[in-house]
Amino acid sequence: MKKSLLALVAIVIASCASKTEYAASPDKYPANPEKGIAIGTLTFEGDTPVNEIYRFFYEPTGNDKTFKKKNAGKIIINTPHKSGAGWNGDFGNKKTYLVIIEREPGTYAFNRYSYLNRLGPTGEVSYSKDFAIPFEIKKGTVTYFGELNYVDKAVKGTPRIFVADYMERDMKEFEKKYPELKGKKVENNTPKAGNTGEGTVDFRF
Repeated sequence: MKKSLLALVAIVIASCASKTEYAASPDKYPANPEKGIAIGTLTFEGDTPVNEIYRFFYEPTGNDKTFKKKNAGKIIINTPHKSGAGWNGDFGNKKTYLVIIEREPGTYAFNRYSYLNRLGPTGEVSYSKDFAIPFEIKKGTVTYFGELNYVDKAVKGTPRIFVADYMERDMKEFEKKYPELKGKKVENNTPKAGNTGEGTVDFRF
């Protein structure tokens, strides 16, 4: 589904500027004992970004509308998107981003993504079909939801996101950036199945 709305583009830009909790990897490690933390990585296939902004949405899977509204969120990747410019991630030729989500305990799922092809009035926002990549947040606990590998130039009818377990690799990078994680027990909850969104997602197990 595609939309070309200047107002929508403005909202997206404002979100990038003001919603620091939506950053893929915050500058400081969050530590609210009443909440829980889920970590993982987001990797992009392709040497240069095709689009200007990418957003990956998640929300609680329960039926409590108030809880769902309070704890829903998104990861925003704002790319350099200049001629020949690469990615600006944390490692892996800057194509892999560390992701930290701090929310109230419960079951969650990444459920869709969108991308903005360019800034300005001619910018077009495209949304994916709904899918479900499940993960869990436990009070006072760190859980790992795996790597979401996003194929920027996926052929129509083939998966766009591949989910896989790279915990050993990823934890080394998390501990470099967040020393608070060294020696901390992290539960590996990489999902093995979920709603593929009619082939949008592939679980690599």
